[in-house]
Amino acid sequence: MAGTGLQPLNIFLIVFPFILSFTIVSIRVWRKIKASQFVIEDALLVAAEVLLVALTATVWEFVLISYAGYHAEDIPKGAINVVDILRWRYINNAIYNPILGLAKISFLITLLKLRSQNCLIILSLWTLIVVNILFVFAATLGDIFFCWPIHKYWLQSTPGTCGDSASYIFGVIGVTIATDVLVSLIPAWIIYDLQMSLKHKAGVIVFLTLPLAVTAIGCYRLHLFVVIFSLPTVSAENPYNVRNGLLNVEANLGVIAACGPTIKWILGRFIPYFDTTPSTNPYTPNASSHLRQRSRGYVKSNGDIELRSEGVHTLYPRSVRNSCWKTGDDDADSEKQCIAVESGKDIRKTTVLEWGSVEELAPNSELHGKVRQE
Repeated sequence: MAGTGLQPLNIFLIVFPFILSFTIVSIRVWRKIKASQFVIEDALLVAAEVLLVALTATVWEFVLISYAGYHAEDIPKGAINVVDILRWRYINNAIYNPILGLAKISFLITLLKLRSQNCLIILSLWTLIVVNILFVFAATLGDIFFCWPIHKYWLQSTPGTCGDSASYIFGVIGVTIATDVLVSLIPAWIIYDLQMSLKHKAGVIVFLTLPLAVTAIGCYRLHLFVVIFSLPTVSAENPYNVRNGLLNVEANLGVIAACGPTIKWILGRFIPYFDTTPSTNPYTPNASSHLRQRSRGYVKSNGDIELRSEGVHTLYPRSVRNSCWKTGDDDADSEKQCIAVESGKDIRKTTVLEWGSVEELAPNSELHGKVRQE
């Protein structure tokens, strides 16, 4: 046997992404539990990570017994057991299918908690959540019962029937890519109307559109399957490839992509540019001062989504009564901006304020600004 070829690379692609995703999800869960904010989207990611533990083990075993990464001529004669390979492939597929769906559902729920006022965005989010839930069940059950009886999948001489492999694989990957793209576009749609500097808006979009990396791998895997199914027989596939390692990379990246704000928080511990943690210094106005409220532009969902907008300032003279202004990390107490009105004035709801320069105003100065009605 001349060498291991690409098998070490396959092993690396199996192990390293898993370590990365496990670390990021663990940090996310630790932060949420510490803040008593562990909710359904976090539970979904934990479920996906548990499946990734199983997938990492089964893909590793599959790569070893199938000699994935070896040149065909370097594989010892009689070393490959087709029944074992098909059995482990069946197990891998059954575990893999729910992972990306769970990660996307978790991410979509997080976006829902940003409380966009755009009805089309809300409708799109709920539609994608329903589609992904249905896809998780359909793809998983479709794989489990691809052959009947089930063991015909790896014991092909068993009487029974199996589905069309090409149609099933292309269908699953096609739906995965389509939903990946749609899920990646929605954050940009949400942020488009936010009053933020272009610099910060671009930064937030980058972290919230990480699912596009998963889409790129999905497209490449689709290309590989097109090549495989264009061969005279599936068994003619050259084992000298990293296709099985990419399966694990895609699944782990899907979970990592759902933790974009957590990644930003981790980077903020080492790179000040990414640190947007609000100051905890209290502000206590004196009896003669104006109450000056500065909004750092954070939009939060369980302390995990942080969108920073510079230059948004609101000044309230003492003659103005501020009904409430509440900011909290818990989703139930997420940032509330209540309406401030002078006595005898009409209450008019506004959603976006664009202020000019911010200066200390004299007691009788007027509050200048542009109010845009949503």
